[in-house]
Amino acid sequence: MVKSKAWNWDIALAPQWEEPASEVYPLLNRWQKQNFKKLLDLGCGVGRHALFFSKYGFEVSACDLSKEGIDKLVILAKESGLSITTKVCDMLSLPYEDNSFDCLIAYHAIYHSDDEGIKKVIDEIKRILKDGGEAYITFNTKYGSSFKDPKNKHLTDNTLVKTEGHEAGIPHYFANKQDVELLLRDFEIIEFSYKEEYWEDYVGTHYFVLIKKLDK
Repeated sequence: MVKSKAWNWDIALAPQWEEPASEVYPLLNRWQKQNFKKLLDLGCGVGRHALFFSKYGFEVSACDLSKEGIDKLVILAKESGLSITTKVCDMLSLPYEDNSFDCLIAYHAIYHSDDEGIKKVIDEIKRILKDGGEAYITFNTKYGSSFKDPKNKHLTDNTLVKTEGHEAGIPHYFANKQDVELLLRDFEIIEFSYKEEYWEDYVGTHYFVLIKKLDK
């Protein structure tokens, strides 16, 4: 298995990573209606979603492999007067008890792994969610620029390691719809959508999936 490697948020920070993604607004409404309280922002980066949900009264925990990202989140939370519990950790072995969270968001996070690693983190998500809890997860698809870029080093049919930019050396897992459905076979899939994002030098394509942990 490829060793996990963190983003360096001292060089990766850009405006889009500071504002909540549009997809989290309906999640806020949905999870408030379900009286969910305890939320984990998994792979939080500098904490844009942790800060967002904390502002609206959720009891938020946030974790990331990057100490730089967590340090920035701690400063932002303090400046905003928000209480967020933070941890620097590897998503493949999360430092939380079983059945700890009502809901979880992992936005552009868990695919920073390989074929074996992504299975481990999904098992961890299942472990720490309460029965009936929900998670919102994004996956890389094989339709975007990165998967087709010959400069990147392919390790398997689904995993490559980027060779340039702030993600150099970081593994990325790419999936098709059937791969995602297989990975999430122990959950109920509530929503499944596909989105393309166009940037100056590449096209990013992702699946956005809302899942529910089945009651025992």
